[in-house]
Amino acid sequence: MSEDKKIFSSIGVVIAVLAGIAILIGIVATGLIDGESSDRTAWQEKKVLDRIKPLGVVATTAEEAQKASPKLAEPAPVVASGPMSAEQVYNTACLACHSTGVAGAPKTGDVAAWAPRIAQGEDVLFEHATKGFKGMPPRGGSSQLSDDEVKAAVDFMLAKSQ
Repeated sequence: MSEDKKIFSSIGVVIAVLAGIAILIGIVATGLIDGESSDRTAWQEKKVLDRIKPLGVVATTAEEAQKASPKLAEPAPVVASGPMSAEQVYNTACLACHSTGVAGAPKTGDVAAWAPRIAQGEDVLFEHATKGFKGMPPRGGSSQLSDDEVKAAVDFMLAKSQ
């Protein structure tokens, strides 16, 4: 029986020591030992205010709206540069798909892939390029291209693929 009492008293001592350690860790974690309070420091307060500040304001008068609106930069003037060359059109509108074969697009220079398309005739290829075909958007996704620029790009790809 005395051994049972020793075991229980040993367990009691271990539990008391662990509880003391837990209390000590809790005190250190809250900063009571260092003399700091758990209040926010000025730096922490600034960070919190930065995170919760409003993204915008509601202006109820024209004057408030004028103050709240950002100053816009002047847009750059549009300069007409003239038509692009066939290679420029290919590099800007066609290259992304026709260099990798995306969505079944025939790779530029792949004679076997282009042969059945060339057999349909240049007019059909030009129509597909201007109006779109299967996964290809009209004008290769560059709606600002003229018909002549698109035709030049088609001719450029055909010349490299025959």
